[in-house]
Amino acid sequence: MDAECSQIEVPAALAAELSQWRREVCVGCGASAMFYCPYCCMPLGVPEGVTVPRVRLPFARCDIIFDDAPKKATSIHAKVLAPEQVRLIDLFTAEGNSNRTLSRPGGSAKATGAECGNEHPGSGEADKSSVLREIPEYDPQITLVLFPDDSSATFEEVVSQNGLGPPEHLTLVVIDSPWKRAQVLRKHPRLANLQSIRLGHPPPSRFWRYHSEGTGCVSTVEALAALAKEVLPFKGGMKSAAEMPGLDPLMNDPFLFFFVRQFAYIAERHLSGAERPMDASAKQRRMEQVRQKDRSKRPKLRPFGPCEGT
Repeated sequence: MDAECSQIEVPAALAAELSQWRREVCVGCGASAMFYCPYCCMPLGVPEGVTVPRVRLPFARCDIIFDDAPKKATSIHAKVLAPEQVRLIDLFTAEGNSNRTLSRPGGSAKATGAECGNEHPGSGEADKSSVLREIPEYDPQITLVLFPDDSSATFEEVVSQNGLGPPEHLTLVVIDSPWKRAQVLRKHPRLANLQSIRLGHPPPSRFWRYHSEGTGCVSTVEALAALAKEVLPFKGGMKSAAEMPGLDPLMNDPFLFFFVRQFAYIAERHLSGAERPMDASAKQRRMEQVRQKDRSKRPKLRPFGPCEGT
């Protein structure tokens, strides 16, 4: 999976574009960020001549159950690129937390979805795009959860077995949190009875964030982009953006617009030939360090037999 990451070089055209992006202060919450505001889910510092795509998912709606730091999560990309279809369910914000989060970008507990910038101009219905604070009830007949558990099947298998309607009538639920937490959330009473689907052809991940689950895992936005492509045959195709020369088909997807630029930005900050956080060697080294640390924390077991003094 990750071995292919180190073989990708940033094309000159993309490197030139990156030099034009600027860190900017968000008018909604005052946070300074590059590419987009992770709290208000709005593009920031877009260079002249660059157009941020509006992506259309092949589903009626995508609900992202969010329980992670906004700056680290790629699911925010989905909200920025498909604001009318993507709804965030914020489980990360604690009531006593005064910091910026998805539900309160300015640190205010009274912030609403529209005030947070989660309703883009012209998006229409605020209740469909605003941030929720708890998992809603879902209709199991029209809802799928993107989650690779033992009971999951590919979208093609689910369609053929369950006779679901067209994809544009379905709701897709995605869990964006650290893996162990995601496994707990998948068993939530409002999610437990929903059908799980998995990727039929998981792509090689280009994600730079460390995880301890080994190869075969992709980031949330990579998974969404891959699933959308698998569902396309059932919709008859989808208009795609112009391809960026030098990047493989996975990286040409308009749904990976911000992911590609973050990848390139991180790659460009490392000297040529130097190890990058998305490289397989870097992830393996980090995994070994964590395992060694975990082993050192394990309690020492007493030897078999009677204890001293008994």
